[in-house]
Amino acid sequence: MPVWLQRVFVVVYVLFCIELGLVLIVLPWTRFWFSDGFTSQWIGFQHLVQMGFVRGAVSGLGLLDIWLGVVEAVRYRDRM
Repeated sequence: MPVWLQRVFVVVYVLFCIELGLVLIVLPWTRFWFSDGFTSQWIGFQHLVQMGFVRGAVSGLGLLDIWLGVVEAVRYRDRM
């Protein structure tokens, strides 16, 4: 694989990880999480996702995702 393609892949991967992580950190604490969306059909599931520990776990996954993106950016080396 050419070096430029490796660099593009790493940049896209890092940006994707950081963006997804930010969404996972913020989304459980917004009004959208509590709105009557697709979970309104399943009352038990809606009750589960509105619990604090579930929202915290989702935010924790977001932090993990950001960490993975940063680690990948720091450890990147060109493979020739």
